[in-house]
Amino acid sequence: MVAHHAVVTGGAGGIGAAVVERFLDRGLKVSVFDLGESAPAREGVDYYRVDVTDRGAVESAMAQASAQSPAPDVLVTSHGIRGSFVPALELDPERLRRLFDVHVLGTFLVASAFARPLLADGTNGSIVTISSTTAYGGWHRQADYGTAKAAVRQLTSNLAMEWAPLIRVTSVAPGHTRTPMVQDLIDNGYDISATEARTPLGRLCTPDEMARSIENLALDATFVTGVCLPVDGGWTTVGK
Repeated sequence: MVAHHAVVTGGAGGIGAAVVERFLDRGLKVSVFDLGESAPAREGVDYYRVDVTDRGAVESAMAQASAQSPAPDVLVTSHGIRGSFVPALELDPERLRRLFDVHVLGTFLVASAFARPLLADGTNGSIVTISSTTAYGGWHRQADYGTAKAAVRQLTSNLAMEWAPLIRVTSVAPGHTRTPMVQDLIDNGYDISATEARTPLGRLCTPDEMARSIENLALDATFVTGVCLPVDGGWTTVGK
């Protein structure tokens, strides 16, 4: 079996943590880049406190991870922050800039730092970015988050073309997923019945289900690049 080393941004919680679990189950070495104050104590996981919008911090952490054996050849960019969920005319420009910095610039900086040594050495690798179902069509109150995630989706296509054939670059567009953050909202009275009713599969995705799709794109779908896969229970296929 080929030994792999995966870098997972945002890997300390939510979907990212589920991805880490899947990779560990597959025998991968994992490096987590996250902004949390404390490192998760896990065998087989190296933790780096990284602000993905800080180019110097990203490149330093990637250099440290690359000094390990094997060097990173898988990347999942699962970091992110929530949108404001307000009408477009009420958006705070500074909050909008921060959201684009985290999602778009952060994805670009991490992907670039990861890809540069692989391309220089002629080494194969794979990247999975995280877009969103809000990147498809128009949504109310998503002029910040949905637009940023659409940019991540487009960035994925562009990088896939530039870095082929050595590095496959794909993306997933998560639908509503029962992460700890969403579960906390539900526990505090958030009604998900309308969301479940509109979803053909009739329920929310679990973090492990989302991670399995990411795992497949990262490790198994070896003739797939440049695509964005909605993992949404059929949400994006629903018409009026």
